[in-house]
Amino acid sequence: MSDFKLPSATQWGFPSSTKRALLVHGLGCSSLTWERVAEALARAGYFVVAPNLIGHGFRTGTDFRMETVARDLQPYLANADYDVIIAHSWGSAVVAALLPSLPRSRPTSLVLVDPSLEFSPEFVKAIKEEWAGRVANIKSVEEFMVQFPKWTRLDAITRVIGLQACASPDVIREILTQNDPWAFGHLLSDCPPNITITVLIANPEVEKHIPKHPQITCSIIPGVTHWVQYEAPERIVDAALQSVGGSQRP
Repeated sequence: MSDFKLPSATQWGFPSSTKRALLVHGLGCSSLTWERVAEALARAGYFVVAPNLIGHGFRTGTDFRMETVARDLQPYLANADYDVIIAHSWGSAVVAALLPSLPRSRPTSLVLVDPSLEFSPEFVKAIKEEWAGRVANIKSVEEFMVQFPKWTRLDAITRVIGLQACASPDVIREILTQNDPWAFGHLLSDCPPNITITVLIANPEVEKHIPKHPQITCSIIPGVTHWVQYEAPERIVDAALQSVGGSQRP
């Protein structure tokens, strides 16, 4: 049987809208991680599409190489033009691998949220079982809300759903194993001239993995954890709207 699985995605807003946004989730999450960001963009007049990546959102698979996961998103680009693409964590590395496939005919803005672009082999070895364990032993909504006091109940619910919809703990292990070495920051150096990239950073250590480039702007968000879409969704929305010429959040 083929490893191919039909794509799935969550949508917000009206398909007839002339403004479009593509949102790419991170490891162990699902399209629903973007609920509050996507609703705000939809209120601003965007049609928002958030795919579920391979191995996530009840999708299965065995090939989790970054180029394969990026290629899985290409049908979305073939059927629509996006004004802005927003990605979180692992999703940012996927989008970095997708850069050569983005259209050259129109401006496109990327917003990378606390991107996971570079991991040392020692770090991967240290966290592989811990991160797989998050899928094997999923915390409750209440436990997440205690751990992350800035989260709303909706945030905690979508986090739990993302973990429950991850195919298995082996998906996490295989993503980390099949992408060794985890080194994708250099892909941003080949940013096409029609692309601008805004990087929103929660962990200041991330900035050293972002190449210097005239089309790349970095901004540190103080007082938040890696889960910026839950703790400061308005910062993501603002960055997206400003990057495409907007100035006000709805």
